[in-house]
Amino acid sequence: MVDHMNERHEDLGRIIDDIDSLAHALTIPLPPEMHIVALRDALPAKVSALKAAFVGIAGYDPWSTLPR
Repeated sequence: MVDHMNERHEDLGRIIDDIDSLAHALTIPLPPEMHIVALRDALPAKVSALKAAFVGIAGYDPWSTLPR
């Protein structure tokens, strides 16, 4: 159980680091359109991973009851 939770917490930490990297990348002087494209490409996967990490830690999926 402890190893499983440690793994889930490590997953969450990696996702947080990835999102932090995306935020830091916004400080790079590029055209805004390039930043938007990069965020549109990256954020959906990060949101999915973050939700999965939450479900793994909390043990339930609050998004499963929301209408699509």
